Order: sequence, then structure tokens, then C-alpha cells
Amino acid sequence: MASNDHPHSHLDLWPYEEARKLAQRVRDYDPQRPVIFESGFGPSGQPHLGTMGEILRPAYVRHAFETLGDIHPSRLIVFIDDMDGLRKVPENIPGRDAFARYLGQPVSRIPDPFGSCHGSFAAHMVGLLVTFLQPVEVDYELLQSSEMYASGRFDEGLKRILAKHQEIIAIVTPTLREENRAGWSPIMPLCPRCGQINSTLVTAYHPERTSVDFSCERSFAGAQGCGFAGEQSILGGKAKVQWKVDWALRWHVLGVDYELYGKDLIDSARLSGQIVRLLGGSPPLGFAFEMYLDEEGHKVSKSVGRGVGVEQWRRYAPLEVLKYFLILNPRRARRLFLEAIPQYVDEYLMALRDWAEADPAARLNSPLEFVLQSNSPRRFNSSVSFGMLMNLVPALGTSDRELLWKYVVSYDPGIINDPDTETLARNLVECALNFYRDFIEPTKQPYVPAREEHGQLRALAQWLESNPDAAAEEIERQIYDLGRAHYDRPGKIFPLLYKVLLGQERGPRLGAFIRLATPAKIADALRSRSS
Repeated sequence: MASNDHPHSHLDLWPYEEARKLAQRVRDYDPQRPVIFESGFGPSGQPHLGTMGEILRPAYVRHAFETLGDIHPSRLIVFIDDMDGLRKVPENIPGRDAFARYLGQPVSRIPDPFGSCHGSFAAHMVGLLVTFLQPVEVDYELLQSSEMYASGRFDEGLKRILAKHQEIIAIVTPTLREENRAGWSPIMPLCPRCGQINSTLVTAYHPERTSVDFSCERSFAGAQGCGFAGEQSILGGKAKVQWKVDWALRWHVLGVDYELYGKDLIDSARLSGQIVRLLGGSPPLGFAFEMYLDEEGHKVSKSVGRGVGVEQWRRYAPLEVLKYFLILNPRRARRLFLEAIPQYVDEYLMALRDWAEADPAARLNSPLEFVLQSNSPRRFNSSVSFGMLMNLVPALGTSDRELLWKYVVSYDPGIINDPDTETLARNLVECALNFYRDFIEPTKQPYVPAREEHGQLRALAQWLESNPDAAAEEIERQIYDLGRAHYDRPGKIFPLLYKVLLGQERGPRLGAFIRLATPAKIADALRSRSS
């Protein structure tokens, strides 16, 4: 069936477009043969938001593929490159300078820098990966490079690479810098003496014995070889292949059908495609996405620690917003920093309002079809925006959750009439408060009123104590009367009250604020600052 005749051909969101291409690729497969989606994770640093995107995005295509009704089973493999040598100690690693002695060794064989909670550096990073993927309800399986090499699952592919090493060298070396071409090899032996994998240099190939001669003599990325030389088998985890070749090796051995990668890897994907064909396989369908950038326009990096982490995001925005952000056009570069989060939250709220009112066919073609989880609120029947909340909290100048909620309900009383709307609104209030507590409240300087201002504060405190049930309008009038008694313009009293109560010169309407906060509580605050 031609793709434009498909019953779901009207679905034009990018995962459906990709899924239709994939359906064409696998149409002649054995129905029992699973379609393989793959993503990679290099555990040389902590997972970040880019890592989440690299796993969720193929999961979105997999979901679309299943929605199209294809009969093939599918798997999403997250491949852990834990045989890679450590090239740089991440900036957020404790004892970073002392850890430099492990440069060049496979991260699966380096101790856990955070203590003994995991068996290795790589295991700790994989543990973090599993933890932050847990709440996003994505179905995947982990495969670790060290286990694939050690168990022999890569052996047949390694033998082919060894047999074809000259052709592979001819493919790769023209793409390297002149100074890196001499001595380049697709094989990287693991030195049995010092454990280095980045410093070894292959000097001869023995396909008939599945071994190579090598010397551990190179200086590379801070690692220095130990001088060992000898012949060694390339099987059983005693060697790995260069990463472009490694990509081709796993595509071939695992039968990968679909993989996304950053646009900086387009040339690498092309080379790996040539190599996998040389091995007798075929490259997967590829999708090159744009990078995530921080507030300065730099690429988000796990080695440097730039950008917003997943736990940070969850503290300042609902998890569904993160998933929504990741499904938006992947071929558009997006800046990802804390100040941008309110914009993405409000885009999500707008999409959720539209989705709730749409017919079933339109819902199927919405990003929300991929984003909403089993316990996600399905509606947001309110005009409250996250941007408004982010402005309201500092305007109120308080981290009092219940006081903020009273304001929200007074603004939109209907917000409590729908459980989904109330649940999401309360979550947004909590996120706005977290941002306020973390970034605004710690920088506020308490205002010390001048002695001549004490009388004004005590006078208002006394009036509030005498009128505990006064309405907001009545409180506002009393403040104006007090202002007339002490200033040439009555409004001049407001900056004093804002500075004393909120630590800032502006804020909400004081009558409504005092009414919601309760006159008694405000009277206590005024007296404590005027004593």
C-alpha cells in the first residue's frame, strides 16, 4: 500500500512521517522479526536533557509506527558505550584532578567517583540514566558495550572488521586530519598492563588468528601509553573498535532499523553506513536533529555541565512539558535554560486546551498523543498561565503556598470545579514557588524602616487588629487615609509597606493581599518591623 493511501496518511506530525518511511523499509521483513530502534548513551558524564531527547524521540517514532498498525514487533535499544576510553574528566566530578589518572581507560573499568554505590564510573552514570528515565514511561532495554564485547556477541562482526581492515582504513582516513591519518586503525586493543585503550597503536593484523600486534605508546587526550608491546586477540573484550566503526558494528550485529543523531554526526553516520555495507549489512534510517543550546548559545554538554538538568526541569515545570518540548520540531535548534521554561509551559497549556476540545482524529495528530502519561491531567479549563504565576509569586513576595493558591482561586474560581485542572494548577503553583525559593527569595534584602516610619507601621497594625474582618476595599481606603496623614501624596505610603512586607518596591493590591494573608498576620509583621 502506498504511503499516501495509508489509513493514517493524514497524520503529518514528524514521528508519523518517519514511521511511514520505516514501514516501507520493513514491509518485506519476516513478521516475527522485530523492528529495532536504537539510541546511544556515552556514560563518560552525567545524563542531561539532550540524553532524554535522544531516547524519547525514537520512542515517539516507535509509538507512531505502532499506531500505523504495522504487524512487526519492535524494540528500543539504548546502547551504552561503556568501553569508550575516558577522554576528559567532567567538571562536576568530585576529586576531578586526582581522577585524571584514569584518562584513556574504558569507563566500565574506572572506579565510581561518587563512592562505592556502583561498581564503576559507567555503572554510576547508567544508574542516573535509569533513574531519570523512570518517570517518563518509555519502554526500552539497555545493552552495554562491555558485555557485548566480552560475551562474544560482537565476535563475528569483529572478525569481518579484521578481514576488511584495509577497506575500512581507506574509507575513514581521507576524512581525518593529516596528522591523525598515519597509524589509524579500526581496532583499539586494550593494554593488559596499564588498562589503556586510547594509547594503543596497531602495528600488524592477523585475521587468520583474530589477533593484532600493537604497542601502548601513544599520548592521547591526556593519556600516556606504558610502552607494552605484543600480540593479542581482539575477541572476548580484549579490544574494541573506533567509534565510527563501532556504530557500524552494532547496526550490523543488532540489525538496527532506525536511529536519530545530532546534526554534528551527519558525516559520521554516512561513514558508518559505508562500513556497515562493507560488513554485509545495511544502515538504518537516519534522522539528524538540531542541538540543544544554553542561554549563551552553546551546545548543552555533559562534560561541561551546561544546560538544564532533568531534575531541575521537574522542579520548575511538569514532566509532560519536558516531553512536549522534546517532540517539537527536532530540526530546529532550541535554547534550553531556566528563563525559557515558562514559555514552554504556556505553550503546553495552550496545546492541552486545544487537545481537550478536539475530535479523536485531531487528537491522534497532536503532540499530546505522545506526551500525556497514564496519570497526566487531560484538561486545563482555566485562563491562568504559568507566566502569570511566575510574576505573581515575586509580586506577592511570599513562599506561602496556601496564600498563593487563594490568589489563584480568587482570580479564577472555576479552577477548582475540575479535578484535572486543579491538579495541574496546583503543580504549576508548586513549580513557581520552587523557582521563587531557589532564585528570588535568597537574594532579597530585608528593609529596615527609618525611625520616623515606625509610627505609620504601628498605626496600620493597630487598625488591622481592631478590624480583623475588614474587606479588601476598606483596608485599601485605610492605607490611603494613613498616607494622606503623613505624605503630600497618599500613594507614597505604598512603597514603604511593600518594602517592609515583601522586600520590594512594588507588588499586588495591598488591600486584597492583606485580606488573603489575614489582617492579624500582617499586623504581627508590621509590629515586628517597627519595634
